Amino acid sequence: MPSGVARESDLHDAVFDECRRRGWIPLHGSMAARTHRTAGEPDFVILADRGRALLVECKSRTGKLSPAQAALKHHAESLGHTVHVIRSLEEFLNLS
Repeated sequence: MPSGVARESDLHDAVFDECRRRGWIPLHGSMAARTHRTAGEPDFVILADRGRALLVECKSRTGKLSPAQAALKHHAESLGHTVHVIRSLEEFLNLS
């Protein structure tokens, strides 16, 4: 069985908690309502310490990127940015 969380929303909560603990600013759209964000935009843009910004897409253990998410990830990476796809809090902790 693949590792990772069963519910993506649990991972969102854990990322929020860790960001608050570290004093980071997590920019995030609601999972409950349709937003006016860019199609495929990562779940989190995190303003971290030392001038770093993290682009983080959360997925459950079986979740897959939508075509819009995959396209945005590819485009962002062609510009030199990294979009991190995480499936557990441990993967998030390894980013920092």
